[in-house]
Amino acid sequence: MRGVKTVVVTSLDGGVGKTTIASVLAVKKGFTLLVDMDWEKADLSQLFRVPKKPGWVAPYLKGGMPYVHRVSPLLYVMPGYEAYELYQRFGDDVVGDFEEAVLEWAENVPKFLAKLRIPVDTVIIDTTAALRVEVLSKLQQLGTYNIFMADRRLISRISDIKAEQYRRYMAYSSLVVVNQLEKDEMKIARKITPVTIRRVAIRDYYGESIANDILKDRENRKSIDHILTRIKSV
Repeated sequence: MRGVKTVVVTSLDGGVGKTTIASVLAVKKGFTLLVDMDWEKADLSQLFRVPKKPGWVAPYLKGGMPYVHRVSPLLYVMPGYEAYELYQRFGDDVVGDFEEAVLEWAENVPKFLAKLRIPVDTVIIDTTAALRVEVLSKLQQLGTYNIFMADRRLISRISDIKAEQYRRYMAYSSLVVVNQLEKDEMKIARKITPVTIRRVAIRDYYGESIANDILKDRENRKSIDHILTRIKSV
């Protein structure tokens, strides 16, 4: 388990395709556990049709083991339904506890995987949007590979306050990815980062199907390969 890579996908804004890209990376990479730590939505769990069973917060609630959904022999998903339900009931009162749990997971990934006994060498954590920068800083110190996701808002005319927020979040990232771009926006986005994802038509909103649609685009496939190469080299 010493070679396990932990990837955290973050964003400042919602709706940037953070969950989508986490899914694409996992499908393309293989031998991966996806963990749905977006307590505001739990979209990742639904994207892969994961049953409503105890997820990543299970050890902190009743001390039980989390359920791991087997999508394929190379891909597994840990749900986040319980965290979502708690957030709906208690709001920001539970966020501090969730943040501490995220950090504990990031610090102890090899131990968690040893208990789960699943054949993976990479864990990709999908987080909630606008995770506090203090948490991002601690994740960085723990050695996680932080991917910051943005969309065309990053390359549009924005206020000085918004621009400063972007700078702060990007400072704690290992790589910046600009998603959901039209063809004529790609050149501008590449001045910020070499990793750009073009918008494509999605036929079926299911994890593996979405990944296949995005990867059919040659430039998108190159960007995803670039991300995976960067992760592997850490």
